[in-house]
Amino acid sequence: MAYVRQRGEIWYVGFRGATGGWTEKASKAQSKTEARRLATDLERQAERQRLGLEALPTDSTQTLAELCSWWIANRCPEATRKKQRLSLTAHVIETKLGSLPLRAVTTTVLESTFATMESDGYKPGTINKLRSTLHTIFSRARKSGLWNGPNPLTDTEPRKVSRVVRDTLSAEEVELLLPRVSEDWRGFFAVAAYLGLRKGECAGLRKTDVDLKQGTLTVRASYDRDTTKGGHADVLPIPPPLLRYIQAGLETDGPHLFPMSDGSMRPENSGPQRVLLHALGRAGLVEGFEHVCRRCKALKLKEVHTERHRDNAPRTCPIHEVRLWPRAIPRKLRFHDLRHSCATVLLRAGVDVHRVQRILRHADVRTTTGTYAHLGVEDLRRGLEQTYGLPAAAQPPQEARAVSGNVPARVEITLSEPARQAAKSATPQAISKWAEQGSNLRQAPCKGAALPLSYPPQAGR
Repeated sequence: MAYVRQRGEIWYVGFRGATGGWTEKASKAQSKTEARRLATDLERQAERQRLGLEALPTDSTQTLAELCSWWIANRCPEATRKKQRLSLTAHVIETKLGSLPLRAVTTTVLESTFATMESDGYKPGTINKLRSTLHTIFSRARKSGLWNGPNPLTDTEPRKVSRVVRDTLSAEEVELLLPRVSEDWRGFFAVAAYLGLRKGECAGLRKTDVDLKQGTLTVRASYDRDTTKGGHADVLPIPPPLLRYIQAGLETDGPHLFPMSDGSMRPENSGPQRVLLHALGRAGLVEGFEHVCRRCKALKLKEVHTERHRDNAPRTCPIHEVRLWPRAIPRKLRFHDLRHSCATVLLRAGVDVHRVQRILRHADVRTTTGTYAHLGVEDLRRGLEQTYGLPAAAQPPQEARAVSGNVPARVEITLSEPARQAAKSATPQAISKWAEQGSNLRQAPCKGAALPLSYPPQAGR
């Protein structure tokens, strides 16, 4: 007979399982009656499995590699099918893990696999993506009747991913970069920098997506697919700096807005990264310069004399006394970082975060603020200065000479004009009320509701 018991606020149900042994598991039942009904249903299901009327969770003869291949062919989204096939082939299908039958793919085995990948140098993000994909595969298999057991990925632990600080371009640096990009790529880069389009969306733009009368651009495709990563089409306004690149794209051959030289669409394996690095070097957006001795390279010496400096001033090799050849070291930017730069430039200009979210077409505003917003210290300083009226280059007050002993003299503090006006408008009663109090007392009433994200005191409290 099935039984129920309560521990704290959770109801546990016990029943004789499909193998004949007793099983107890936590339930989501809210009452004892609901828990009893659930325990009875589970016991009846286990009895049907013992009698052969229903498949056991371990009756599947498929291997994990076969299940992954089924998911790629039938359930994987088309936009990510190629990447998922490469990832699953490398980490599952052609490994020992893929040859295991599904009943042998347990949480312990998967945790051991992830730990091995971690020791082999794989990044936590790569492991988490594989874990998420396998969890989705087992969930789809359960819904399709290919697997009746529990999802073994549920109890595995995700790896902690350290946050990476991405380098971005300012609005002035974007204006420096675009003229240095080769002409056939210039519009491709411009639409990524000004509207934050992804690489596939830049390639998938068609001339029919442009409406110059309304000044809009419709983002509806990624490469030759009929939908974007977000699965929806969006109409965006064309910013004025982008208009001339759009007009130049309309004069090219073929249906695409920014095609290749023959008018065809740029494929997925096209390489804008190399174009970006070359343009960064030409624009002077570099980390420094590597000065190399070409005489050492010509003589094929084992150790070629090189020097790294922040400038490209002329320098001489101490070995051969010839001039070193400076080579620019571009900043570590990816093409996708132009999308990050777009978000940062908009937020830096004071555009509210919800409009930035709509422009980047994120489903969640937390993706915009947490992943794509890269505001620096000076941006935070500017926000504080605008809020509190501090001068742009605030200097600490100078200490006056001591009157006697270690007692400092009175310190004069120069206030900015907004702060001086606020001090004049304050009533003497309000100032003296809190100035006369001693230390270690309750906070002033201004310290609650004035802080960001705090709630003002309600009436009657």
